[in-house]
Amino acid sequence: MQNNDCIEIKKQYNRINGQVNAIGKMIDEGRDYLDIIQQISAARNALSSLGIELLKEESNKCFDKSKSEDKIKRFEELVTRFFKLT
Repeated sequence: MQNNDCIEIKKQYNRINGQVNAIGKMIDEGRDYLDIIQQISAARNALSSLGIELLKEESNKCFDKSKSEDKIKRFEELVTRFFKLT
């Protein structure tokens, strides 16, 4: 993984960590459950996005870009669609 990619992934992880911590704080404060569920949904979506990015990075390692750019794009689309289903 390239350094810039690693930095962006770490930033995304930190945002997710903040969201999860916010859920705990909301529970401690006795916030409305609908608000908590909305925060959980946002955290789940962020986790899925992070998973997609990690799989895309890994896919780049699996294929020789000079010979299979179409395969990489297709694999990335497959991964994206898979996470939309989960």
